[in-house]
Amino acid sequence: MLNAGEWGPVRMCGYICLFMLLFMLDTMQVLNAQTTVSATLTADSTHILIGDHLNVKLTLKHPASLKIAMPVVKDSVGNMEFISASKIDTVNEPTVQSFSQTYTVSAFDSGQFHAGPIAIPYKNTSGTYDTLFSNTVIVDVNTVPVDTMRPIKPIKGPLAVPYAWQEFVLYALAALLLLLLIIGGIILYERYTREKPGASNARPIPKDPAHIWARKELKKLEDDKLWQKDQVKLYYSRLTEILRLYLEYRFNWLALESTTGEIENAIDNYQMKEKAKDNLLQILRAADLVKFAKLLPAPESNIKAMESAYKFIDLTEPKEEEQKKS
Repeated sequence: MLNAGEWGPVRMCGYICLFMLLFMLDTMQVLNAQTTVSATLTADSTHILIGDHLNVKLTLKHPASLKIAMPVVKDSVGNMEFISASKIDTVNEPTVQSFSQTYTVSAFDSGQFHAGPIAIPYKNTSGTYDTLFSNTVIVDVNTVPVDTMRPIKPIKGPLAVPYAWQEFVLYALAALLLLLLIIGGIILYERYTREKPGASNARPIPKDPAHIWARKELKKLEDDKLWQKDQVKLYYSRLTEILRLYLEYRFNWLALESTTGEIENAIDNYQMKEKAKDNLLQILRAADLVKFAKLLPAPESNIKAMESAYKFIDLTEPKEEEQKKS
């Protein structure tokens, strides 16, 4: 039997043994969890030519009780250039989950490269965070072998590849659309800029009859005394304009836009006396010489031109019967 003084060391030894036992159990659980989490990296080959693509597959296995996400690879796998990644394949079992993803990598220099290791952070069963690293795959990248015994060949020119009609479909559609837009623009432009029938030639019709209006305009021209002020060209321009407008108002003849030659050719189509025709044509010819040949007529000729204009109005004035009909 142990006395009371001897129980102290025994209890202390018991506590120490219990603590060590609990620590060993916890350590075994952690080690067991770590041993069941694995990340394996495999490659299609360990030898590639420079610039070739290589598929590297990462397989991650862990207990179903753990939540581990596949790593996100963006720029590189080890020191090899990352090209693309496949979808993640998942296999679920009652106690174990398995994930796999294939990365396409490449190298653009010769030498020995390595794919991996890839770090996978996770949270273990004890609640602490840890990082698992995959293995490393060594890849030899070689250049294209060159036979130095053979002469260097010249660079080949571009190959002539025949065009397919599908290549021109987009251009043809674009050209057709452009053509339709141009045609539509022309149609709209003509529709909105085209003048209504008769609008281009329509002029304000005076309230007075044509012969009265013409005499009033001739009287205004006389009162302006243009040729007396050395404005002979303006005088004849105004005089012929009055007579041309009179032909329009009196005979519905668009003479304002007609030349002297055109008026001379068409004058026989209108009912007027020969004397009236002569008076009109003499005035128009004299005006052309003043306006285009810079002829400076004598004062008597200017007065006579005005008198001939009045006489032309008198000879072509509608008779009383015509005035009643109008």
